Amino acid sequence: MKTIAFVFDGVMHYHRELFQRLDTTLPTYGYELVLLSGRKKQSAPGRVALKEKIVRNQFEFDLTEIPVSSYMIRYQHRLAAQIADLCPSVVVTMCHPGTLSEWQIIGLKKRLNFKLVAWQCGYEYNPGCIKSWVLNKFIPAFDHHLAYHTNSKNYALKYGARTDQVTVTHNTINEAIIDYLPKEVARQLVEQRHPELIGKKIILFVGAVLKEKRLELVLEALDVLARSGLVFVLVGDGPHLEEIKQKYGKREDFCCTGRIVDGVGPYFDAADVFVLPGTGGLAINEAMAHGIAVISGFADGSADDLVIDGRNGFRLKKGSAEEIADRLNELFSDPVITTKMGEAGREMIRGPFSFGCFIDRVVNVLTDSGIPKP
Repeated sequence: MKTIAFVFDGVMHYHRELFQRLDTTLPTYGYELVLLSGRKKQSAPGRVALKEKIVRNQFEFDLTEIPVSSYMIRYQHRLAAQIADLCPSVVVTMCHPGTLSEWQIIGLKKRLNFKLVAWQCGYEYNPGCIKSWVLNKFIPAFDHHLAYHTNSKNYALKYGARTDQVTVTHNTINEAIIDYLPKEVARQLVEQRHPELIGKKIILFVGAVLKEKRLELVLEALDVLARSGLVFVLVGDGPHLEEIKQKYGKREDFCCTGRIVDGVGPYFDAADVFVLPGTGGLAINEAMAHGIAVISGFADGSADDLVIDGRNGFRLKKGSAEEIADRLNELFSDPVITTKMGEAGREMIRGPFSFGCFIDRVVNVLTDSGIPKP
């Protein structure tokens, strides 16, 4: 049986379904999955990697991360040796040019003749002339790119990938395993935990609390809106949380729950609107799966595919507190339209953006002879 090796710096809770499905699906195509995951001494709050083994063939490597100015340099210790021992047919990496061991893997590819595939997020926090020069050397070294979304595809093409080397997968969650609650039941459950939410409309955010999420804009939008009966519920943890709590923690229209992974579903089902002003990604998919209208900024680029203005929510153009306030006012002024938007989002996430379609696209690339030979 041939081997497909995935190399991820960290395996998060939202990766569980992906790898477990691949672990059971790939053998039917004559391949076995090997998951190589990073082991860090410390994890930042809000983004904690899983410690337990989630697939049959899973091995760890030590990961070193060194901040250099605004960049992060990584090294995956002994990873090249692990891959050489495996002699895989396909290697999938996270395609980070700042990871020195990825350059080693590129060199190893020439010797072992495996296909090198990028798990392509396609988002740059630190663009610049030097980074562009590096990417123009780095991106063409990959045989194929599994792109999260259309923006990710354009990113790969910009730095030298060919059109036939990029497949848009529409990275997503497994909507089929989500337990949904009727809104009234979810409201009752959430209000029991947070009595201050009783009788109020919920504007929800779920995810890691980072500065680039721009969550302050939601509270600034509530000030602009000056509409009673609304509350911003923040579910998550992260390095920026304390700053937000210090600034806004005493407000009556703000509720912070801390990090919740298992049991977060009722918060989505009880919410009226989901808001993501800054970066992010899969939380949009989860909000859509729960049938909530979405107001989103650029996110990780996925919002351009997922959020269609006036259909299942609104895409922010300016990304200002005033714009968010206008959109919230539209939604809360017409609950019928808001409900229809939520239903449209749920239909989308169960259709072309479903987990089943996502897995089919990934498996087709990894097992198909359509991947160009190195």
